[in-house]
Amino acid sequence: MTIHLICDISGSMSDGGKPFILRTLVTSIAQWVLYGYGHAEVILWAWSTKVERISDWSPKSEFPVELLSCSGATNFSSLIQTFDSKLDGKVLLLTDGFWSRDDVRALKRWEGGLPPDTLRIIKIGADANPQLKGPELFSSDDLFAALDGWPQEDEEWM
Repeated sequence: MTIHLICDISGSMSDGGKPFILRTLVTSIAQWVLYGYGHAEVILWAWSTKVERISDWSPKSEFPVELLSCSGATNFSSLIQTFDSKLDGKVLLLTDGFWSRDDVRALKRWEGGLPPDTLRIIKIGADANPQLKGPELFSSDDLFAALDGWPQEDEEWM
């Protein structure tokens, strides 16, 4: 199983220590895999105006410093285009959730076309968007609750 770990590095993520919360979460997920609690391959992505895979990262690597530089605005079209046709696992999105209403609708449409329980969102920062609600949303304090039993060790993809 693959977990696509998408890190929002848009401008709204530059305030309130969010880059350092992001670093803590990515490092925690890496340790979750390294210590055998998570049975998944983790692929790290940076997301702002475009989506880019951090190709030289693995759970054994240091946190990529390029994820500490936050600027621009999130682009849902690039996110959906990147994962729409070739999604081969689960998606864990780390974000403060400050998106336009149109972007939220686009996310909901995209999520509706995914297999059940494919997307989970971790809201970052004390000022994370309180309008985002749903069973797929977790606070950063609940990271391990979000990961518990997701994905299953024996889970297969079509």
